[in-house]
Amino acid sequence: MWTSWISLLFSFCYSIPSVALYGITIYTILRCRKTFDSSFFNLFVYDGFMNLFTYFVGLFMLRLTSITCFDCLMVPVYMFFDNNFPMNFFTAMSYHMAYVQYSTTALISVNRLSVLWNYKTFEPIWRKFTWFIMFVVFAFPFADTHRCFKYSTKVTYDSESDSYSFATEMPIPDTFIYLIPFMVVVSVSSVLVNVTSFVSLRHLKTQKRGKVEKNFISIMAITCAVQLLGCVLSVARVYFSANRIAATLASFLPFVSDGLTLVQPWLLVVFSSTMRRRIKQVLGYQQGSQGTFVIVRSVTN
Repeated sequence: MWTSWISLLFSFCYSIPSVALYGITIYTILRCRKTFDSSFFNLFVYDGFMNLFTYFVGLFMLRLTSITCFDCLMVPVYMFFDNNFPMNFFTAMSYHMAYVQYSTTALISVNRLSVLWNYKTFEPIWRKFTWFIMFVVFAFPFADTHRCFKYSTKVTYDSESDSYSFATEMPIPDTFIYLIPFMVVVSVSSVLVNVTSFVSLRHLKTQKRGKVEKNFISIMAITCAVQLLGCVLSVARVYFSANRIAATLASFLPFVSDGLTLVQPWLLVVFSSTMRRRIKQVLGYQQGSQGTFVIVRSVTN
């Protein structure tokens, strides 16, 4: 129990600021549409809402149950949901949002590459069809995750750990039978697309090329590293499902999931001076200026 409390408090140290920053960046983008009027920021806002939903589902299913003892304050909440809500919805969403996250990462990578190749051609296409593509990205995983609704999910108490957990009748290998290959293919594809973008950036003949390359390499390395780590841990968890190592790997997955879920606003703030200035203005720390805000298309569009 104490280990679970330490894990929860540690996660709050980075998740609370990250959720707050996500809210601030999304609000800033929506409020300053003239500055952030591009397909990339439409995708960022969509990705933000999906990631926040993923985070709170994980918080409810994993974090809070691990510190809920037999007669703790949260027990009535879980019992109410267990008795009045289809709990397999949470099981389905835990896998469904993995599809959505990996797909969205690949989608944003393709967006950056296509706009980098030909802004005038591809940016209008992305603007016109972005919301339809987002709907498809969210809807298509139901082709697999609908299977979760066929199995019962219950909130069960473990006397040994004095905590609750979501237990589904669906075997772990069955839940990952399609998800694992998908994660591997999409992760590799994202890396290839980002490498292609980096190669394309090397041929840019602009004064900002050095800064653009540095920013792009950093974003690419962080995003791909977290995504690949999550993929590797998921594959290992399934491969060693009959071994005690599966439980160890499972304890790391929430942190990796948090990394993939909450890193985006930090990357945007770190690598976009425009976003930093606009946030300061929105929060009242800096007065608006008459200068022109420059957004590097290959990185932030």
